[in-house]
Amino acid sequence: MASGGEGSRNLNKGKGPLQDLLEHQGDDVSYNDRLYHEFLQSQFGSDLPRSPNPPLIISDEPDPNLYDLDSNENLSTPQPPSNEFVAGEEEKPMKSDLFKLHMKKIQLDDGMIQIKCNYCSKIYRTNKSFGYGTYWNHIRKNHPSELVKTSNQSQISRYGTPTNQLFHYTSEKNKEELAVMVAVEHLPFSFGEKVGFVNYCQNALNPAMQRVPRSTLTRTMFSIYKKQKNKLKSFFYQFEGRVSVCADIWTDNFGSHHYMGVTCHYMDNDWVMQKRIITFRVFDDSHTAQNIFRLLKIIFEEFHIQNKIFAIGFDNAASNTASIPMLQDLCNPYFGGKLFHQRCACHILNLCVQAGLQILSVYIKPIRDSINYIWRQNKLQKLWLKYCSQNGMRPIKFSRDISTRWNSTYKLLNESVVYKELLVSFITYNVPSISLQLKHWDICIKILELLRVFNDATNALSGIYYPTTHLFLIQSVNIAGAFSECELDVQLSECVAAMKKKWLQYYKEIPNIYLLASCFDPRFKLECLQDYLTHYYKSLDLEVDVLSYCNSIKALLYELYDEYLKIYGPSLNMPVSQHQPTSDSTGTSSTFKLKGLGDRLFSQRAKKLRTSSSSSSGSISELDRYLETSHEFLEDS
Repeated sequence: MASGGEGSRNLNKGKGPLQDLLEHQGDDVSYNDRLYHEFLQSQFGSDLPRSPNPPLIISDEPDPNLYDLDSNENLSTPQPPSNEFVAGEEEKPMKSDLFKLHMKKIQLDDGMIQIKCNYCSKIYRTNKSFGYGTYWNHIRKNHPSELVKTSNQSQISRYGTPTNQLFHYTSEKNKEELAVMVAVEHLPFSFGEKVGFVNYCQNALNPAMQRVPRSTLTRTMFSIYKKQKNKLKSFFYQFEGRVSVCADIWTDNFGSHHYMGVTCHYMDNDWVMQKRIITFRVFDDSHTAQNIFRLLKIIFEEFHIQNKIFAIGFDNAASNTASIPMLQDLCNPYFGGKLFHQRCACHILNLCVQAGLQILSVYIKPIRDSINYIWRQNKLQKLWLKYCSQNGMRPIKFSRDISTRWNSTYKLLNESVVYKELLVSFITYNVPSISLQLKHWDICIKILELLRVFNDATNALSGIYYPTTHLFLIQSVNIAGAFSECELDVQLSECVAAMKKKWLQYYKEIPNIYLLASCFDPRFKLECLQDYLTHYYKSLDLEVDVLSYCNSIKALLYELYDEYLKIYGPSLNMPVSQHQPTSDSTGTSSTFKLKGLGDRLFSQRAKKLRTSSSSSSGSISELDRYLETSHEFLEDS
């Protein structure tokens, strides 16, 4: 009896008898276990003490051998769960999210409740007196991602991986992001300490945000700049391709400092053009060829690209051109330097436009002076806007005409031609010192049509995130055709002659790189190249042996192909039997849909189907196969 009393005290202090048994002997109840259970009944009677502890875990799967300890039936008889509630007890709606989303509650015949997890089928058995802490702990521990799906708060998912990244404010991160914003948006360095900005951040975003002084923001910005510059250096050091460099020099508005900017263009592994500005620095030395070369040498060696430059683009300053031989010795350019130096095409277009506008300045100057005078007088500006509204026209502020800004004259005339009657009457009444007449607009409308060709060419050739070299040929034919048409007009003949003279100064012979790029455009190739050059020189009234010219370009094309063949191996020159053209690539005619790049000549060519010649023998190069491929073109609708 003493041992029985001691056992009673231990059981009352600890866990329930059956739970204590299962923890020591396992979940499988054997014959010895039943003997021990009968011993407990002999000591305590039929009413075994119940445990005040959390619910009893039966198994990971539904267990058919659920024992009713209050029954005298054979313990091996299974008690299947019932989905029915006790008779007379109405089903109550589930209020807790636990049973709405994660678990299922089943009322058993013996008055117990079975709780089953919806995700892993784990089963708990309990009565109504216990809370839900054990079940919530199970969901949090084993199925945290299910909590994240139903939670409005940011949570950390399983294994510490963030699903919704928890926000954590740090002053360092705040300074870095503010410095980036100031740089991107061209804001003043004192922006971080402005009262309005600080109040906005503290009241609407984060109360812990502190103002960032100008000096702190400056240091942070230089720190970020150094990190990004080092990343760029490391990238170009490991880069194995070729880059094209564009260098430009200009002066600020006050003329106090000169600057040099250097930009790199290259193709990434996915054949997408990338652009990186590697230098923007003060260049207050005299702009001689030696000084330009010295600065570029420092930049190229700093970024490890002196041996990776394919071509370099300059504007048409004489000192830039004079520095090319020294840069060739430094860079040892690819392909013997035949394609190394390229002049900025858009800069030359602007030079041609300015040469022609000087001849017609007597017609354009009154319009330019009228608009500039309006914007210099605040009172007159308000009167003009009110005058437009009174006459049923939309109030407008015209673009300013700046000689160094590409197409600024075209934009000015294109905007103001709609307001010509309104502008003449307004200036005549309010600014009688400026003689603006309607006859000035008659010739300006003709000029506008000529300038539109240059504007379209500039927009097509000034792209920075897509290749534009292959577009030069068709734009040059458009310009030559405009010269041929407009020089017949008596009022424009002198203007066109000045433009044409400036054009031929640079493009009497189109640079080889533009012609090679046109050959690599599937819409042109060698066949269209000959047709375009014929129309180009015919429009300019020049006698040129186009056939010999095209043969020299073809020889240069094959020479360039052979250079790449030496670098990348003979795999590029495969027999036709090993690399037959597929129906998707060359077996059937490819279709190109053009948008805004053609003129009348191209529209005529687009209706024709090129015929391809078939090779009769063993192997041809990929270049031959490309040039002989037929393509079908659809005219832009």
